[in-house]
Amino acid sequence: MDAELYDGDGYPTDDALARLEAFRGTTEEMTDYIRSLMHNGGSKVEDYLDEWDREHKRLTLITCGWSGCESVIASLQGTMFHYVFWESSFRGGLYTYTFSRKQWEMESQWGKVTA
Repeated sequence: MDAELYDGDGYPTDDALARLEAFRGTTEEMTDYIRSLMHNGGSKVEDYLDEWDREHKRLTLITCGWSGCESVIASLQGTMFHYVFWESSFRGGLYTYTFSRKQWEMESQWGKVTA
Protein backbone atom coordinates (compact mmCIF):
# COMPACT_ATOMS: atom_id res chain seq x y z
CA MET A 1 0.00 0.00 0.00
CA ASP A 2 1.42 3.40 -1.04
CA ALA A 3 2.02 5.59 2.03
CA GLU A 4 1.37 8.74 -0.02
CA LEU A 5 -2.11 7.59 -1.00
CA TYR A 6 -3.34 6.14 2.29
CA ASP A 7 -3.32 7.09 5.96
CA GLY A 8 -2.43 4.67 8.76
CA ASP A 9 -5.91 3.14 8.68
CA GLY A 10 -5.95 2.50 4.93
CA TYR A 11 -8.17 5.46 3.97
CA PRO A 12 -7.26 7.69 1.01
CA THR A 13 -5.49 10.83 2.24
CA ASP A 14 -6.91 14.29 1.61
CA ASP A 15 -3.94 14.91 -0.71
CA ALA A 16 -4.71 11.75 -2.71
CA LEU A 17 -8.35 12.81 -3.14
CA ALA A 18 -7.29 16.37 -4.03
CA ARG A 19 -5.02 14.94 -6.75
CA LEU A 20 -8.00 12.99 -8.11
CA GLU A 21 -10.09 16.17 -8.18
CA ALA A 22 -7.36 18.07 -10.07
CA PHE A 23 -6.15 15.24 -12.35
CA ARG A 24 -4.75 16.03 -15.79
CA GLY A 25 -3.56 13.28 -18.09
CA THR A 26 -4.90 10.57 -20.37
CA THR A 27 -8.07 8.69 -19.59
CA GLU A 28 -5.95 5.57 -19.09
CA GLU A 29 -3.75 7.39 -16.53
CA MET A 30 -6.81 8.70 -14.69
CA THR A 31 -8.26 5.18 -14.63
CA ASP A 32 -5.03 3.78 -13.21
CA TYR A 33 -5.00 6.44 -10.50
CA ILE A 34 -8.64 5.81 -9.56
CA ARG A 35 -7.92 2.08 -9.32
CA SER A 36 -4.94 2.75 -7.06
CA LEU A 37 -7.29 4.48 -4.60
CA MET A 38 -9.80 1.60 -4.44
CA HIS A 39 -8.00 -0.19 -1.58
CA ASN A 40 -10.45 -2.51 0.25
CA GLY A 41 -12.80 -2.35 -2.71
CA GLY A 42 -12.59 -3.72 -6.21
CA SER A 43 -11.89 -2.52 -9.72
CA LYS A 44 -11.28 -3.95 -13.15
CA VAL A 45 -10.77 -2.76 -16.70
CA GLU A 46 -12.00 -4.93 -19.52
CA ASP A 47 -12.15 -4.77 -23.31
CA TYR A 48 -15.42 -5.32 -25.11
CA LEU A 49 -17.03 -4.80 -28.50
CA ASP A 50 -20.15 -2.69 -28.83
CA GLU A 51 -23.11 -3.64 -31.00
CA TRP A 52 -21.25 -2.35 -34.11
CA ASP A 53 -18.09 -4.33 -33.25
CA ARG A 54 -16.17 -1.22 -32.20
CA GLU A 55 -13.54 -1.67 -29.49
CA HIS A 56 -14.26 -0.14 -26.09
CA LYS A 57 -12.99 -0.36 -22.54
CA ARG A 58 -15.09 -0.60 -19.39
CA LEU A 59 -14.01 0.41 -15.90
CA THR A 60 -15.93 -1.21 -13.06
CA LEU A 61 -15.53 0.06 -9.50
CA ILE A 62 -16.94 -1.75 -6.48
CA THR A 63 -16.87 -0.01 -3.09
CA CYS A 64 -17.91 -3.10 -1.07
CA GLY A 65 -19.60 -0.53 1.18
CA TRP A 66 -16.23 0.56 2.59
CA SER A 67 -16.19 4.25 3.46
CA GLY A 68 -12.68 4.75 2.05
CA CYS A 69 -13.86 3.67 -1.39
CA GLU A 70 -17.06 5.68 -0.97
CA SER A 71 -14.91 8.79 -0.43
CA VAL A 72 -13.13 8.07 -3.72
CA ILE A 73 -16.49 7.81 -5.50
CA ALA A 74 -17.73 11.02 -3.85
CA SER A 75 -14.63 12.87 -5.09
CA LEU A 76 -14.94 11.30 -8.53
CA GLN A 77 -18.60 12.23 -9.01
CA GLY A 78 -17.87 15.94 -9.38
CA THR A 79 -15.21 15.44 -12.06
CA MET A 80 -15.26 15.81 -15.82
CA PHE A 81 -14.21 12.15 -15.97
CA HIS A 82 -17.49 11.15 -14.29
CA TYR A 83 -19.63 13.44 -16.45
CA VAL A 84 -18.11 12.19 -19.70
CA PHE A 85 -17.68 8.45 -19.06
CA TRP A 86 -20.23 7.39 -16.41
CA GLU A 87 -22.48 4.63 -17.68
CA SER A 88 -24.31 3.29 -14.63
CA SER A 89 -24.33 2.87 -10.88
CA PHE A 90 -26.21 0.48 -8.66
CA ARG A 91 -27.12 0.24 -5.02
CA GLY A 92 -24.40 -1.52 -3.10
CA GLY A 93 -21.53 0.45 -4.60
CA LEU A 94 -21.15 -0.66 -8.23
CA TYR A 95 -20.08 2.02 -10.72
CA THR A 96 -19.37 1.56 -14.43
CA TYR A 97 -17.57 3.87 -16.85
CA THR A 98 -17.07 3.23 -20.58
CA PHE A 99 -14.57 4.59 -23.12
CA SER A 100 -14.00 4.26 -26.84
CA ARG A 101 -10.45 3.48 -27.93
CA LYS A 102 -9.96 7.13 -28.97
CA GLN A 103 -11.28 8.39 -25.61
CA TRP A 104 -9.00 5.97 -23.73
CA GLU A 105 -5.94 7.66 -25.21
CA MET A 106 -7.26 11.24 -24.96
CA GLU A 107 -5.48 13.69 -22.64
CA SER A 108 -7.49 16.28 -20.76
CA GLN A 109 -8.22 17.95 -17.45
CA TRP A 110 -10.36 15.20 -15.88
CA GLY A 111 -10.75 16.80 -12.46
CA LYS A 112 -13.51 18.80 -10.77
CA VAL A 113 -15.78 20.93 -12.87
CA THR A 114 -15.72 24.51 -11.62
CA ALA A 115 -17.81 27.49 -12.60
